Amino acid sequence: MPYPPSDPTQSIDELEKHLLATWKHERLFTRVSEATRYGPPFIFYEGPPTANGRPGIHHVFSRTLKDLICRFHAMLGQGVTRIAGWDTHGLPVEIEVEKALKINGKREIEAYGIERFNKLCRESVFKYKADWESLSDRIGYWLDYEHPYVTYSNNYIETVCGCSSGCTRKRCCIGDTRSCRTAHAAGTALSSHEVAQGYDTVQTNSVYVAFSLLGRKGDPARELVIWTTTPWTLVSNVAVAVHPDLEYGEYALADAAGTVTNYIVAVARAADVHVHGRPLVQGERLKTFPGRELIGKKYARPLDVVPLPPEGQRAVIVAGSFVTADEGTGLVHMAPAFGADDYAAGQQNGSRS
Repeated sequence: MPYPPSDPTQSIDELEKHLLATWKHERLFTRVSEATRYGPPFIFYEGPPTANGRPGIHHVFSRTLKDLICRFHAMLGQGVTRIAGWDTHGLPVEIEVEKALKINGKREIEAYGIERFNKLCRESVFKYKADWESLSDRIGYWLDYEHPYVTYSNNYIETVCGCSSGCTRKRCCIGDTRSCRTAHAAGTALSSHEVAQGYDTVQTNSVYVAFSLLGRKGDPARELVIWTTTPWTLVSNVAVAVHPDLEYGEYALADAAGTVTNYIVAVARAADVHVHGRPLVQGERLKTFPGRELIGKKYARPLDVVPLPPEGQRAVIVAGSFVTADEGTGLVHMAPAFGADDYAAGQQNGSRS
């Protein structure tokens, strides 16, 4: 039986609330679930939010799409299992409790008492549970909140451990290493979700360093000028990245004693890179060439004091699509142990640090 025509005097907001109230009165979610329960299964587990923070407008967008998919499969006659979930672990939870207690780091947590701290964390994760459920009701997002999974429960943890163990036994898991961000206070790796919670904009020093390009005996001295905001990683340098299609220039510039050295940077950065107090663009530009002409050439590592693994390449110029001329010199110092781009480039080129 079709619904009667809507009242044209109602606002959109009133119309939505009226329709939601009708669905609730009719127990429509329950009736749809019962009508399709014996159909081919389509199992949906909500990607669990952390309920110690309020939902935002972006959750409306993502949940609308999730609900659309579930409704589509229900219309096909499939038995759709819509299970709600709560993410109850991770640094966001701990940090919120630390802020409330005005403490910071492992030592202060231990002094406060791990059991007491964990108890507060368990209470904190459900701080805005009602807000999340209210949002779901308001946007017509059907989920089974009466039987949710909770990630701190033994049942959930044991299930995940069991699945991981099974995958390992079947050799479905690949062992590998990654360069990842670390929370120094907690001593743990940071997930991409945790990193995405925000950055602090800080002002810091950077350095320009010249790496001597190796060549044939009798060739003029040529230096690769690189720029880095992490000079402490120079001891782990194994490569320099250039963009294959970026235009580079070789500039001759004399020091105070009159000794001329050739410096290589991206042409677009020559006016911003200073050597001996002068921008390179004031030197004689001897030639220009695309970055691909540098790829494979060797140079002298700036701080060759730590032995590198015997396997793999080192002190070599490699291609990097992430290199730009927006800042720096157009030549990027690579230390695979300290960055995702560096690590990926090292894997691709057999360079390790």
